[in-house]
Amino acid sequence: MAAEFAGQETSFNVPWGVIAAKIWGPENGKPFLGLHGWLDNANAFDKLVPLLPKNIRFIAMDFAGHGMSSHRPLGIGYNNFEYVADVKKVVFQLGWKQFSIIGHSMGGYVAMLYAGCFPDEVENLILIDCGGPHPRFGNRPAEVLATYATKMASIKPANPRVYESVEKAAVRREETEDNNPYYPLSKESALSITKRGTKVTNEGVIFSHDPVVRGLFRPFISPEVSIKLILYRIKSSMLVLEGTTSKIEIEVRERPILLCQNAKFLMKKKVEGGHHFHMDNPEQTAREIKQFLMQQESQNIDLFSSKL
Repeated sequence: MAAEFAGQETSFNVPWGVIAAKIWGPENGKPFLGLHGWLDNANAFDKLVPLLPKNIRFIAMDFAGHGMSSHRPLGIGYNNFEYVADVKKVVFQLGWKQFSIIGHSMGGYVAMLYAGCFPDEVENLILIDCGGPHPRFGNRPAEVLATYATKMASIKPANPRVYESVEKAAVRREETEDNNPYYPLSKESALSITKRGTKVTNEGVIFSHDPVVRGLFRPFISPEVSIKLILYRIKSSMLVLEGTTSKIEIEVRERPILLCQNAKFLMKKKVEGGHHFHMDNPEQTAREIKQFLMQQESQNIDLFSSKL
């Protein structure tokens, strides 16, 4: 049975409100930042963090528009480059000069972009079932941007669906093989995410994430050469964890990793489970992370012999 400790609540001021976060570990511990996936929140790390080394200071943030963080102003969208800027806001307020990142899915890709933009800051980069933008978006950028711009031009405040209870909302959040074959979420994990991702109103329980995140999620369109130049700058040690039953397409998973040619060290491992294996199988996930961290601390690994 996995250990579980909810962590302490904190927040960071941003121009549109706050970025909410949770803290585990001693103040003088080795700094780690946790970045969750799309439509998830900081609760995604509740079972994993207590199994990591006790000398870690772990801060898991809710991305803007997720969990308990403030929504961006109506009419302002969400993209990975803005999330990189949000991470910088948090890191600046923490005063961290060098730290490690554990990122899941979308959070992993944001972590890669951040590590490429600020290569001297990120010591270890741990990616959990991470993939980059799907190639289909790059193949039709004009269509994607036109659709996004048209919807943003007519966006209005949404009336969120009301649920009788958190448990009923969790049923909706649970993503099964029937309605989402790519990112299935177990009942237990869905409830954990939903507890932080909902709020109680006079009418009932509603999801707290910004509806724009779900309805108008589009990757930031940029020349592929720009992404290559960013990821090429990564020089941290990298651990890439993949779920044995994850449905992320190989091309989506492999393309960004292959661009990290200057990483100090790159290790790939398989973990039993699907896309959210860090929640459903935290024991093996933590074991792989701890082995990786111990290896980095105990050895000066040769660059050429250690790369895949």
